[in-house]
Amino acid sequence: MTTITYRDSKSSSGLHFDVGSLLHKASHAWHQWKAAREIESMPFDVRKDVGYPSAEAADDRKDM
Repeated sequence: MTTITYRDSKSSSGLHFDVGSLLHKASHAWHQWKAAREIESMPFDVRKDVGYPSAEAADDRKDM
């Protein structure tokens, strides 16, 4: 008697995700949030000299 088995690299439930990619995205989002908080904690004059966008443009950035 012969048994033939098909090995699929995908999960049988159809739900497939890469844990490394998920961790990378979470880490990237955390670093972006941290950098934004550091910049926003600076005095307005310093942010203006650096070229950081005004409050109106910053609100548009949150929509992304």
